[in-house]
Amino acid sequence: MVMPSCLPRGWLGDEEFPVAPECSCGLTGAPFEFHGADCDRAVHPHLDDETLALVDAAVESLACLRGSVSSDAGAALSCLASLVAEAQSRLPDAVAAARDQDYTWSEIAARLATTASAARRRYGDYVRWVADLPVPGD
Repeated sequence: MVMPSCLPRGWLGDEEFPVAPECSCGLTGAPFEFHGADCDRAVHPHLDDETLALVDAAVESLACLRGSVSSDAGAALSCLASLVAEAQSRLPDAVAAARDQDYTWSEIAARLATTASAARRRYGDYVRWVADLPVPGD
């Protein structure tokens, strides 16, 4: 599914997704760069060919599973909306898990392409609620 767009890839209006930012070891991700074993290229959200290919493949697969084709614009819209909704529904648990692993709100915000105060405002109540849940078996 290759669709022309006037907006930059990943644009929602309130965040900035860089294209291939530097990774945690300071390299740019250019071909033939060798990254250290502790290098984390997922430290910031960004747009790249791998992300584009993954989303294209997901839309194509989901359309096929639902008995349609991704070249049908309506099917592509429905599949993209389903994928976005599923991804968004997983964010609160991912944020709670990150807080449980001692990530700061600033670190979480950087990975969400937002501010620490916005991340805390959006997910803080959920994180506290999850932390207060009884642990199974206790």
